[in-house]
Amino acid sequence: MTRLLTKEQARQLDQISINDLNISGIQLMENAGKKIAELARELISKIHHPSILIICGKGNNGGDGFAAALQLYEWGYQIYIQAISDAQNIVGDSLHFYQQCEQKELFITYGSDVPPIENQDLIIDAVLGTGIRLPIRSELIPIIEWINQVNSIVLSVDVPSGLDADTGQTDPTVVKADYTITMGHEKIGMVFGDGKPLCGIVVTADIGFPAINDIQLSGREWTLFKEDIAYKLLTSPNRNTYKHRQGKVLIVAGSKGMTGAAILSTMAAMRTGAGLTITCTPSSLNTVYEKHILEGMTLPLDDDGKGYFSLNHFEGIKEKMDWADVVIIGPGLGSHEETVQLVSQLLKFSKIPIILDADGLRCIYNNASLSEIKCPLIITPHLGELSYLVNKDSSLVQNAPMVYAEEWMKTFSGIAVVKSVPATVFHKNKAIMNTSGHSGLASAGTGDVLCGIVGSFVAQGLSLKDAAQLGVFIHGKTGDSLLSKKGDRGLLASDLLDGSPKIIKVYESV
Repeated sequence: MTRLLTKEQARQLDQISINDLNISGIQLMENAGKKIAELARELISKIHHPSILIICGKGNNGGDGFAAALQLYEWGYQIYIQAISDAQNIVGDSLHFYQQCEQKELFITYGSDVPPIENQDLIIDAVLGTGIRLPIRSELIPIIEWINQVNSIVLSVDVPSGLDADTGQTDPTVVKADYTITMGHEKIGMVFGDGKPLCGIVVTADIGFPAINDIQLSGREWTLFKEDIAYKLLTSPNRNTYKHRQGKVLIVAGSKGMTGAAILSTMAAMRTGAGLTITCTPSSLNTVYEKHILEGMTLPLDDDGKGYFSLNHFEGIKEKMDWADVVIIGPGLGSHEETVQLVSQLLKFSKIPIILDADGLRCIYNNASLSEIKCPLIITPHLGELSYLVNKDSSLVQNAPMVYAEEWMKTFSGIAVVKSVPATVFHKNKAIMNTSGHSGLASAGTGDVLCGIVGSFVAQGLSLKDAAQLGVFIHGKTGDSLLSKKGDRGLLASDLLDGSPKIIKVYESV
């Protein structure tokens, strides 16, 4: 796993290095400057007599820029510096390196106006670092717009100026970097939301921080899911296995007009290795289910032609829960109050794991029924559903989903798969951000497929956390494999059904 840091954790790491390891702030800044300079030298290695412009803010980010300027100057490069602030406003350790640049008579201009230097081969953006608060100061807008317009390689220091390192939110005016060099570890905002495309190619720099596993940082532990974990989690079935040992999945899903959700979840479970499935169906819709679910079983429940589940179906479903290894509840259920009541009762009764998705989440909106749930539980909300869970306006949640997911996890002891970009698995004090998938997966039915995949992995014996993180990865990886054939706009949820076994085979170990 690759660790990610919040802004606060990055600050803590800095302070631990200074206070516990006796590495001065000036030394850390000098180390950062050397790493920036080394990458800059690599980026311009094939350019004859390159020109480098370094734009420095007044804080530590700017200090890293001044330190890089000194190193590049010593190597003989033509260096120009644009200092956003006057000398008297440059503070802390940054002042030390600014003064050295002055002493060596490096070319420095001041202010936030467009620099008077033309034809830069490389621009180093050291304007704003991880400590920014949005929106950025209005006087910075022209120079950031200029950076984005010139035909130069752009290297940002720590994060592109205008990007929030915690949320991935941006100012309307934000640097679009070709490369970003970040100190110690990537920040969560660099892979979330708009962060990833804005950062370009990311390089992490070791500037002397202690090993992350040797220290205690406050807050949630953020990591990136890497495909080497998939190799560890996926093993080929025992040659002597049979269907009852390969996992039994009970699906409570679908309603009139939304039978496809139940079918997709069921087929996804089977396509990813579940040995047996039973899909509960309102009796008036059973012929539709049976037409498409050829290899799985159905459980028709008398619905008097209503086309949805009700509390009257509790006993019939409860009986089959004793058979199952996991229950998927929610895809396409609809919003009928009787259905919500049924789901609430199933959650209270169940002792086996439940995957709660889509309309199934309605019974726990605003924390309702949470205290009465005793079974192991995975929830899979998209951002609209998350807004109902935390009882906040959807626009707020859309802008800072990880903030509100954190809020939700304070009241929830299970596992939450927050379907954002990237999808993130929350479990206890950990958050695992997915590394696969693309925008083509933002279409109807893909969440139903994901639900089936996760349920299948739980039924096959993986822990809920491993099933959730592996399911999200395989789901996204399948989408990636289909990108060249289907494109972002042409991918259908049903395309994932045939593609997922091929992806699983890649990662299966004997």
